[in-house]
Amino acid sequence: MHPWHAVGTRRKAEKGTNVDSSTHRRRFVRVTTASLAAAAIALGGALVAAPAHAAETTVDGAVFRWGINAESNAAAFAPGTVNLLSAGIVTATSSADRVTASNWKQSDGNTQILKKQADGSYATATFAGLRTDANGTTITSGNGLNSGHIAEITGGTGTVDVDAGTATIQWTGSFTSAYYSGMTRSWITDPKLTVASDGTGTVTATLGGYGTSMDDPDKFETLTPEPNVVIATLTGVDVTPTGFTVTPDYLGRTITVPEGSVAQVTTGANAGAFPQPFVDFQVKTGQGSYWYSSGGSADARKPASALSVAYTAAPAASAPTVTVSKTTGLTQGETVTVTGSGFLPSGTATNGTRPPLAGTFSGTYVVFGKFADVWKPTAGAASSARSVIAQKWAVPAASMATIGGANSGAIELKEDGTFSVDLALSTTEAQNLAAGNFGIYTYAGSGTVYAPFETFTPIAFASSTDVIVEVPDWVDNPTGSFGWAFEGTSPASLGTAVQDGANFTASGTLTNIVVTDTRAGGTTPYAWSISGQVGNFASSTGGSFSSDLLGWKPTLVTAGQTVTAGAEVASTRLGGTGLGASRVLASSTAAANATVGADLSLVIPGTTPAGDYTAKLTITALQ
Repeated sequence: MHPWHAVGTRRKAEKGTNVDSSTHRRRFVRVTTASLAAAAIALGGALVAAPAHAAETTVDGAVFRWGINAESNAAAFAPGTVNLLSAGIVTATSSADRVTASNWKQSDGNTQILKKQADGSYATATFAGLRTDANGTTITSGNGLNSGHIAEITGGTGTVDVDAGTATIQWTGSFTSAYYSGMTRSWITDPKLTVASDGTGTVTATLGGYGTSMDDPDKFETLTPEPNVVIATLTGVDVTPTGFTVTPDYLGRTITVPEGSVAQVTTGANAGAFPQPFVDFQVKTGQGSYWYSSGGSADARKPASALSVAYTAAPAASAPTVTVSKTTGLTQGETVTVTGSGFLPSGTATNGTRPPLAGTFSGTYVVFGKFADVWKPTAGAASSARSVIAQKWAVPAASMATIGGANSGAIELKEDGTFSVDLALSTTEAQNLAAGNFGIYTYAGSGTVYAPFETFTPIAFASSTDVIVEVPDWVDNPTGSFGWAFEGTSPASLGTAVQDGANFTASGTLTNIVVTDTRAGGTTPYAWSISGQVGNFASSTGGSFSSDLLGWKPTLVTAGQTVTAGAEVASTRLGGTGLGASRVLASSTAAANATVGADLSLVIPGTTPAGDYTAKLTITALQ
């Protein structure tokens, strides 16, 4: 018996459930009405503008972990077989081949397979462990357990901007997903993560595998690798300095399947699908219906498992800066506060060249003195050019005792490169007459010569005849207000959908939003942005479809030069990202009035049940 014959009952479970031929005959004469319900206004009274974005940080050694889904780690329906993950690419010569202890790989290059333990941690996988869960219980097709394996790929490189919420990371490595112990198999190679500032993202990879068919037991062919295939789409990603964990989109997602394939079931708690490009490739491997809800008993195990990415993204280093609380009109003995930032180690360039910190990070001297015009060590100036009146030495906490502690002038230089110290400033008559410039100076300690640590902040003392007054910059008090409103009572209506190939399409316009912004004065620009997000569509008869199937093209009806329309967002049916997550409608970099709108476009599968559908539109204004 050919191996595929042993899984005939599996095919029946996947393909023979919930298929109504009359529905398929009628789908091209049904119409679907879609309209947006009244908007939920999400405008608060104390909204804060987003902070400025820091520069991108380069990361390397990033770690990618993903188990794909529970079904990829479950017992298969063919007797004695399991679905499993293996590091690397596990080749075969026919669908009769199996993944065995001799060709299964726990590790391969940057990739290794890990198994979930009873305490939730992960440990090195074993071939025997492919058939047990985290507690050691044997998995079967009837007990609903899975083996809890994940693929881990290390060494990822790219860039991360924590403030902007963006990331681009590339990994080099492969892992194989083998179903029925390898009767059918495919592999994922060199995954790449891309995250946009709105929290959406994708994971793409090169896919390879073998073409097989449950209908043709003799079919077995090597598939041409397909690069840049979207294997996961992400929503709500929170890019942090150390990484994130997110469950890829699956629930509520709809796809198109080829004629004759198992139909997607779009209702129920587990209805959903992996991305269309991924499913399209898996159709070629013979696994197509395992990657979307098909009404079979495996549907509960098909939703995507959590995916995690770990890295270290240190804040972008800034040039060392010093701030002095008062610099003019000083009286003898007056105390000023000196604060510094950006005094971070830079390899051997900031290591001391003489005791007591030879060979280790030597921090920076913080000096009140009268120095010559040419005073910097990097300029070759002798120590005689630097007349020190009061000195502190900012070093890491672990080095403070080494240089004699606080009694010897040690102050803490924190891990983030900052320090703060109070200095009492007084001079002698001789110092007043000497040549040079009074000021607060910093430069590297223990003989180190390092230009970024060399700073000078001039200070001036008041004479006995001075009358001192400090006049700040004039600031107009803030005036005016910000607000917005729809021009009409209903946000939008998409009318009646029409047939368009294998889809229904509907279009309409968003009711114009009028932004009134009369704010003026103050010290900072009055920026604003208007965003929108749509919930899933539902009908009174129980039908539903994803909000990501709706897209828009923002328009500016009237607006000043500082106002910009948001980017066009297409339906996921057309390869876009849809309005399931918040998308910018319009924004301005300064206070400005505007009237903004959008052209709406809905593209849904032709299999969508007839009905009147509504969805909630949420408008968010940030100011």
